[in-house]
Amino acid sequence: MADKIGKAAAGCNFVAQDQIWKDHVHHEQTATKTWPGSWGFLTTKYEDLVKDDFPEWDKDKKTQPLFQMKPVTPIEEYIKVEPSPKPFPKTTARDIGWRSTNPTNKLEKYGKYAKPKGGLIRQLNWPTEAIN
Repeated sequence: MADKIGKAAAGCNFVAQDQIWKDHVHHEQTATKTWPGSWGFLTTKYEDLVKDDFPEWDKDKKTQPLFQMKPVTPIEEYIKVEPSPKPFPKTTARDIGWRSTNPTNKLEKYGKYAKPKGGLIRQLNWPTEAIN
């Protein structure tokens, strides 16, 4: 068994492989002969296929658009916005958040540019060889 190389070592049947190849070639030749009858229309131009479906029209003649657009009316004619009679209400956005003026309401407790100190292994000064 040690003197066999390649496909022979795998126990391939060369006669069966040859028969499969012949079958592939036969199917390809059959498909080559029947393709123009089934799919030959794909090789013709689209204009040739649909030329009878659409009437001829003169390209030099000016055509009118299908619809006329009215001129654009300014939005101010439709919507009237009057100044508010009441002052703008106070919201919590002024009190709480990253731009708050009150230091007790700031969300960033550790400073504006807090940086991590590294991993747990580095913080505990463990040797990297001890970690799986």
